[in-house]
Amino acid sequence: MHKILSALAIAVLTIGFTVSTAAPASALTGTEKLGCSVTPSPTQPNPTPKICTNKMAASSYTADFQVLNERGPYSYAWSVPAGYSILSGCTSALDYCIINNLVSVQQVSVSVTITQAGQSATLAASAIINAYCGSVPCPQ
Repeated sequence: MHKILSALAIAVLTIGFTVSTAAPASALTGTEKLGCSVTPSPTQPNPTPKICTNKMAASSYTADFQVLNERGPYSYAWSVPAGYSILSGCTSALDYCIINNLVSVQQVSVSVTITQAGQSATLAASAIINAYCGSVPCPQ
């Protein structure tokens, strides 16, 4: 009986030690955002997007959507409207989605659902491509 109680005590201590030393799971922080930047094509946008509209005239533009303020590993589910040309990214393993061949007077809204440790959040941003009259934005 003494051996059984000793074995049981050791098992309980081992389980208690294992549980107490387990690392806490990561979780969404609520600070994650979907940033965006727009540049003339074929230039790739800034890797840390901040501005989501064109700042100069060009025949076409590229928009970079990127998840910002990440902490730890995530998975991504990108939603890009049909008819847009994806240059790179937009996969479940990548935190960015680059769309090209955007033209003036166009708006493209992209969303991404990020998942971490069983928690999910959907982030959205829009790239706005304004028309230019020469080197200045056209009056609206």
